[in-house]
Amino acid sequence: MKKLSFLFLFFLFTIAHAQCNITGKSSIENQAEETYSIANEIAQCKDCHLWVGVGSNATIVGDNRQNSVKIKANSAGRQIISLAVLTSQGLMQCSKNIDITDGKTSIKNSKITTKEPEPTVDCNVKISDFKEVKYSENIVSFFPIGEDLQFKYIWTATYFDGREVVSKEKIPQFPFTKTDGIRTVKLQMISDNCLKSLSRSYENNYWQYF
Repeated sequence: MKKLSFLFLFFLFTIAHAQCNITGKSSIENQAEETYSIANEIAQCKDCHLWVGVGSNATIVGDNRQNSVKIKANSAGRQIISLAVLTSQGLMQCSKNIDITDGKTSIKNSKITTKEPEPTVDCNVKISDFKEVKYSENIVSFFPIGEDLQFKYIWTATYFDGREVVSKEKIPQFPFTKTDGIRTVKLQMISDNCLKSLSRSYENNYWQYF
């Protein structure tokens, strides 16, 4: 084995070498361990490999004479690992650069995705309430209270029996009786930049005395 090692080192420094390939990550984080291997195993024997680290940013863990080796990162920076393999055709040698990062994201080189804040809309619908007025014995009208601007109005009256009546008039008129009253009224006002909703609920006996 000593003779083989002597011959191996002799070949390493005296024989022109061919190119080989090393597989493994090109970038690892500090304190992490990563395995690197020869891409195609063509060594004459199991121990006919020699891994060497160039630099002080990482160290070789375990036996450096096998076809793969573990590298442990010690500090951020650039580390080079070199592999020499004794084959039947002679000595093959290759190297790989490894960038060791500290795990922090670079603001300059990273793309940060953030949710755009929703724009604040100054709603020009200033109507804050509406009132009901008895138009006739069985008809009720609803009046919006506020600035008299040109909006689109959608009124929806829902009765106690479940049916709905819709009106798009600014001042709508809805039928009712003492036994068939309105349970809720919903008003939607649509301007050029916003929509505002108001609603009101009524008790069943409200329309008996309206």
